[in-house]
Amino acid sequence: MNKIQCLLVVLLVFNSCENTIEDRIPAFQANVNGIQFWEASSFSVTIDAGGAIITGGNLSGTISMYMPLLEVGINNLGSSEVANAAYQDTTYYSTNNDGIASIAYLSDGEITIEEFNSEENTISGTFNFDAYNNTGEYTVNISQGVFYRLPISVDSGN
Repeated sequence: MNKIQCLLVVLLVFNSCENTIEDRIPAFQANVNGIQFWEASSFSVTIDAGGAIITGGNLSGTISMYMPLLEVGINNLGSSEVANAAYQDTTYYSTNNDGIASIAYLSDGEITIEEFNSEENTISGTFNFDAYNNTGEYTVNISQGVFYRLPISVDSGN
């Protein structure tokens, strides 16, 4: 009887393990406002002469991020930065917008490219940002963002 109980405990432990990001290749996910888990059901990474755009979406919203260069390193986000990010659900939020209040609320964040695999033509990294709607009245917080082994397509501009 004791062996059966042990076996059941072991099975339950292995059965309750969470899926890790490595189990979902490629992957694009984040937390929205700290409470809602967001995972892209479709995504793309496009490079052209103007820079790189990473976009992912699902039924609840879309995340889009622009960087002037796709290379390993940190791209700072904010209304005074070249790189930018946006989230759209029923409202469009962008790091190009700042908040309004008696104290300045500024958009901020970063996109970190951790790996650019030229052999497989994929990128991996992390991101987080605070963005505002076009009036500066409403904000969204995107945290713990991860993109993992996303395939890159090159736009020739034709």
